[in-house]
Amino acid sequence: MKQLGGVLALGIVLALAGCGRSPETPSKDAQAAAPAPTTPAVGAAPDKGAAAGPDAAAATGPARLDGYGAIALGSTLEQVRTAWKEPLQGDVPDDYCHALRPQGAQADDVVFMIEGKRLVRYDVRNDRIAAPGGGKVGMSLGQLQTLYPDRGDVTAHKYDEKGHNLRVRPATEGGALINFEIGGDGNVTAWRVGQTPQVDYVEGCS
Repeated sequence: MKQLGGVLALGIVLALAGCGRSPETPSKDAQAAAPAPTTPAVGAAPDKGAAAGPDAAAATGPARLDGYGAIALGSTLEQVRTAWKEPLQGDVPDDYCHALRPQGAQADDVVFMIEGKRLVRYDVRNDRIAAPGGGKVGMSLGQLQTLYPDRGDVTAHKYDEKGHNLRVRPATEGGALINFEIGGDGNVTAWRVGQTPQVDYVEGCS
């Protein structure tokens, strides 16, 4: 009986010791065998089952290299007004360069440049709308160069000696350009998409 009691006591002690064991740290071999977390490639199609994040929202925003919303670059003045479907401020009495601005909730979103009675460019000065490729007002030059690594040319700012422009060349011949204005603090203050030479008009229609 004493031997049986000793065996039972030893079993209880071992059981209690097992309950208090810390989680085992995987060995180096096990860690090496574990699959590494995957990171989607830049430009890869998003997982349809994944929640849409800021990048996904930017990708489906109104700004495009070939236009803005339902309006295509090169559209006639009549086509611009018809496609926008809401009033636009600004008259174009002749073929001279002129700006059209939305009214109401979108008044501060975008400015359309009309020249020769056609849409040749649009400008954005807020951080609510992302440019084609993801650039936004408030970003730094470094962030822009990460987004546009192969096609961005840094140029001097005409009025701010500490400022710059990042002029993003078109991906295809004859396509539109993006020009980001960067202030003296190193951050984007505005950007525009358009055809040449209008996209390079520093003063807009002035």
